[in-house]
Amino acid sequence: MIQPSFSESPVDRDPVVPDGVEPIVAWRYWRVDNKTGLLRSLARDRTEWFPNTPFMARCRYERLDHTDARWRWVDGSLWKPHESPGEKCRCGIYGAKDLRALRGHPLFGLRFTVAGQVLLWGKVIRGKLGYRAQYAYPRRLFVVLRSSARRAKAIDALAAYGVPVQAMRYDDFSFSPTIAVVDVLKRVGTKFSG
Repeated sequence: MIQPSFSESPVDRDPVVPDGVEPIVAWRYWRVDNKTGLLRSLARDRTEWFPNTPFMARCRYERLDHTDARWRWVDGSLWKPHESPGEKCRCGIYGAKDLRALRGHPLFGLRFTVAGQVLLWGKVIRGKLGYRAQYAYPRRLFVVLRSSARRAKAIDALAAYGVPVQAMRYDDFSFSPTIAVVDVLKRVGTKFSG
């Protein structure tokens, strides 16, 4: 019988540790649904985020009729079943790495009413300015509605999520052209200097 031999003691070996155990804290925008008071994604399907339920990413291509290839011409993507987020797809729950990165993205036509921190976990794909994740749940919410009556109603409704909710000025969270221009100049400068 052959006995296994170890060049070193198994106790002395480094353990295998996953990339992360704790959720990643990121930033994102939402909209408050006027009828239900629930958070909704800004994406085209305006998916609701339910209280006390982790939001799970789904690739939008899985809902399409795959016998109709017209959408491929518009998007240029080839759909194959995959877990979201996919490395060769743009699916997943997006979160900016920090508030500055969030404010550096123009949201033309995507009127948001809530900004906040979100916990991301499961499969997470890192990008330069943020992440795409498999699961998410709000961590802290900032209501930026300008009407005091609508703001108070939204704060009361969002308390159902069991996370801190407070009112903030819209200008503290909205798109900042200054941040966007400075960040572009930094990226351009890095390309030419390195």
